[in-house]
Amino acid sequence: MADLHQNLVPTIPYLRPGKRNAVVLSSEIEQTGKKVGVLIPSLYTDFSTEEMVKILGTIASTEGIHRVYIVLDRATHDEFKTALRIVKDILRGKGTVIWNDNPHLREIRQTIAREFALGRRGKGTAVWMGIGYVVGERETDVLVLHDADIKTYTAEMPLLLAYPIARLNYRFAKGFYARYGKRLYGRVVRLFYFPMIRALKIIFGYDTFLEYMGDFRYPLAGEMAGYVDVFRRLRIPSDWGMEVSILAEAYRTMRIEEMVQVQIAHRYDHKHRPGDDLRRMVTDIFKTFLVELSSRGVIFSSGVQRTIKQTYITTAKDYVDTYETISLLNGLEFNIHRELRYIEIFSDCIDEAFKEYENETVPSPRLPVWDRVESALPGTLERIVHVVKDSLSTVR
Repeated sequence: MADLHQNLVPTIPYLRPGKRNAVVLSSEIEQTGKKVGVLIPSLYTDFSTEEMVKILGTIASTEGIHRVYIVLDRATHDEFKTALRIVKDILRGKGTVIWNDNPHLREIRQTIAREFALGRRGKGTAVWMGIGYVVGERETDVLVLHDADIKTYTAEMPLLLAYPIARLNYRFAKGFYARYGKRLYGRVVRLFYFPMIRALKIIFGYDTFLEYMGDFRYPLAGEMAGYVDVFRRLRIPSDWGMEVSILAEAYRTMRIEEMVQVQIAHRYDHKHRPGDDLRRMVTDIFKTFLVELSSRGVIFSSGVQRTIKQTYITTAKDYVDTYETISLLNGLEFNIHRELRYIEIFSDCIDEAFKEYENETVPSPRLPVWDRVESALPGTLERIVHVVKDSLSTVR
């Protein structure tokens, strides 16, 4: 029997993939009259991968998705033109490429930066700019976010995220899945996020926010959906802590009953990140927790820092024992040294996160919500839409 366990966040398993396929889901979503768009942050290198071509091709033939927004980051003008041709060839009129390095978009960001702290440019910045365009364009009701490197992509994935928003009474949806191949994947969520949540609960006791953050099956999933009106009001960080911060922002701006987590695949895989990326990711994730907890009145002394680190290490090692059991039961490879080595690396990231947190005047600045940008700088969204649409017309 499928896992039907419920805790704080409503949790929906995908029980009948054969019956509830993309055709059925698309038809029922379209009956609502709500327009679904998909936003994909990407680099130019993604366009040379099989994953990106498969994703675009799948979306092109999915009736329930009306718009696709590719946010292209850190690309030259020639690379933008190549990416745009690929998108036009595959998606036809359904696709838009938002070139983040467009000189006119850079000017707009510089203008915004004179009013607001934009922080270090990263994935969050790309998503934020994409949301700004979607808000200004006003052609999408429900927005799905996912990455460009999904190896196991199916048409059902974005539709399963959009369905609870378009058809039911939810405002925000988060995807979840199992990640494994020859061995268990998901190093950061398995060996850092889950044990860290438990460690914080041990130290600080019961806290509804920590219970909420610990209730997501795959909290670092980049796959999520919500009304455009929801995303325009979320304060998104510019760094690797985006997924965690969006969950925290959802908690701040919505009731838990308005959120849902949906199983979007029985097995999921994406392109694996190198070790340096994992260090940066873990540091930013933990720094996000420091910001969120301090905003709720928690004071972090040097003694608390040591306690968090030691409690995390002990808890993470307990998790490793469970992962070994899961691996053995399912006939998967398991390397105890590799698992424990990641715990050592991630524990060092705790020290780095505290150091960065203490040295920043305003820790981990959140990008301003678009409503406030428009209030301070009227016409900004209109200018973004004009710049993007003008750039699209330069490539035939």
